[in-house]
This record gives sequence, C-alpha cells and structure tokens, in this order.
Amino acid sequence: MPTGVEANIFKALIDRLVSLTFTPAQPIAAPFVTFPPAGQTKPKDYLEVVFLPSPTRTRTVGPGRQQHRGIMQVNVHYSSGTGIIVPLQRADQIVAHFPKDLILYESGVKVKVNRKTYAIPLPPANGSLMVPVTIQYETFAA
Repeated sequence: MPTGVEANIFKALIDRLVSLTFTPAQPIAAPFVTFPPAGQTKPKDYLEVVFLPSPTRTRTVGPGRQQHRGIMQVNVHYSSGTGIIVPLQRADQIVAHFPKDLILYESGVKVKVNRKTYAIPLPPANGSLMVPVTIQYETFAA
C-alpha cells in the first residue's frame, strides 16, 4: 500500500491502465522501472507511462484539503510498420478506459479524471510513431 497522496494517485491510475486488456498484449514501460527487463530486447510496440503532477494548491482559507492535479501521459509507441490505424485504435482504447468524471480510489485517496482524455499523434520519426494520450486528474486530500 503506497503512502503519500502522489504515490496513491499514481497507483490508482497505473492500476486502471494495467486492467485494460489489449490483443495482442501491450508491454508497459513504467517510470523508473527498467524496460525492457534485463536480457530482453525492446519491443517494437509498447506503452510508456509518464507521471506529471502539478504543484499542490490550497483551495481554502486556513488549514484544509489540498488540491492535487496533474497528468498521466501514456505514450503509444509503434514501429512495426502497421500504419497509423492500429496505434490510433490503441490510443482510443486508453481514452475510452479513462472517461471524464471517472473516479478511482487508492488507500483513501479519491482520484477524479477531471477532463476528457485525449490523444494527439505526433509525426512519425525514425521509423516509429508515437501517440501521446493525456489523462488529466485531480484530488483533494489533507
């Protein structure tokens, strides 16, 4: 069980992502986790998670709950030469899995997806395509 608000926010979001089933399965590169595992080659197609919390804000006068906001970005990487449709379909699955107003809970922390999740493909570079999917969240915690 993570401690601290930011750790709980990340755990709630990453657990939700991991619960999404892709066919074929899609490896996930999580922040500060060796990817690929030692002895394996980097897959052509994978997801990369970037966690970007914003500064905490106090929304009340005096002691109270703090507003925690930020972004979890899931980069859909594709270099298998399948074209743009398959990576866009993967991105659309992630967008649908994190709808606006989705509520997630982790260790007493309530995390809300507070804006519509969106994907904007980047121009292909070096033989690969990346489609960043942006998930904006917020929570109020002590």
